Amino acid sequence: MREWLAFFLPPAMAFAGMRLARLVLGRKFEDGFGLGLRLAVGLAVGMLVFSQTVLLTALAGINAAGLLAWTAMIWGTAEVIVLSPKCAASLRQMEFRPAHLWLLLLLPLLYSWWVFGRLGTLEGTIDFDANAFWVFKAKLLYLAQGKTLLAILRQPSLAYAHMDYPMLVPGLYTLNYGLVNGVDEFVNKVWPFWMMVALCLATLSLANIWKRPHPLPLLVVTLLAFLPASLRFIRTEGGTIPMVFYTGLTALLMVVAFSFDDEIALAAAWLTLAGCAMAKFEGILYAAIWGCASVVFCWRRRWLKNRLLWKIALVASVWLIPYFCLRLAKPVLHPDSGWIQDGLTSPGTVLRRFPQTWALNIINRFFSYDFFHWQTVDKDHVQWDVQWAGLKSLVNPELSVLPWLLLFVFGFSLWWKARHRLALATLAGVIIAQLTILSFSISCLARVQADVANVINYNTNTDSIARFYYPFFTACFLGVLSVWFSDIPATSTPPSLAK
Repeated sequence: MREWLAFFLPPAMAFAGMRLARLVLGRKFEDGFGLGLRLAVGLAVGMLVFSQTVLLTALAGINAAGLLAWTAMIWGTAEVIVLSPKCAASLRQMEFRPAHLWLLLLLPLLYSWWVFGRLGTLEGTIDFDANAFWVFKAKLLYLAQGKTLLAILRQPSLAYAHMDYPMLVPGLYTLNYGLVNGVDEFVNKVWPFWMMVALCLATLSLANIWKRPHPLPLLVVTLLAFLPASLRFIRTEGGTIPMVFYTGLTALLMVVAFSFDDEIALAAAWLTLAGCAMAKFEGILYAAIWGCASVVFCWRRRWLKNRLLWKIALVASVWLIPYFCLRLAKPVLHPDSGWIQDGLTSPGTVLRRFPQTWALNIINRFFSYDFFHWQTVDKDHVQWDVQWAGLKSLVNPELSVLPWLLLFVFGFSLWWKARHRLALATLAGVIIAQLTILSFSISCLARVQADVANVINYNTNTDSIARFYYPFFTACFLGVLSVWFSDIPATSTPPSLAK
């Protein structure tokens, strides 16, 4: 019974987060965004606010996990009660049309949700990274606070646990422990499950699927849910699915903002970027790149004096303070955190390793490991040991045919969707910059500089590669495909429609 209580914490937090987003974004957020998109933004905001509050109170010596979790549950329940009459009235106004038969395409997705929803409270922690890093730190936040917590964070023997990582995910697990009044590893999987549900609902809401039934958004969310990486990581704990959720939702909102000069979508995207930055280090980089791109966009649109955007920037920055407090406490650093110093030690080697790392890690997302197979004989150069096995050589074990489909759809969209070219070009630039900087940071690692075999091993390590690159390929995929079913913007009317 306790596990089922924890199962409903994420949706309750989503409804509470909707109210928080409404308070900072204003009436246009409620009027212009569909319920699914508002729920996703609400979940993103709620997870950010409550998880960072858990971290801040733990650093201050207070175990507030139970209080915060029950606050979210009661608040979310109250929001559901308030929203129910409006939803009931909307349901009565719905009219069925033959085009709604397209919705039957969602049956496989709904069945997968039923399966993974059941597994969410029936399966314990199965992922090594989760046991060693994420769940371990969640137990620390729940069981130790104040000086005791700080002493543990500074122990050199725990450097492997990424004590310097952002704490959004451990904070979410800690909230579950507070809700069920004890450490329970059978409640951690509810978060990746509900994040994937919310991301799919946001995509369908952006497509306005009931008023404009069309198979494309249905196929998009189904493909996302049934990617090999999605099927794997939705059952595991850690920061991968949170990164998929935050990067994908940000891409959807940024495409709307850049395509239709929508300040509410841009403001909501800045809130999700704050959550992205608190999920993983890669999220900090993703937020920084999108931040630079959106500042240039605001300068072109003369929005640099927009009060709403400045308010949102301030609100988003406030919820980064708990992590800055954590870093000021000087937790022990993971060995890989010194990649900048490693790179500065021998920049010539880094420049030689970087093209190898970029090619092996990124291009290999398009092929099977048997076909895109490399070896080295002198620890410095790589040789392609090709093993063509037919068309299955073009299928990646984590992303399937998604990268190939993404290339085709992006090229066709750039040619056909003239109104969205700025959004598409910006999205592609952000993703390419993200993957390039990520590959460069890997090239700086001392073990990668020492032996190119480590680059090859890094490339064939499905755990590492899928965790690093899967969120950004899916974010780009959702952003590019959304231009085909978001021609009617969320909160504004494009000039062509206004005429």
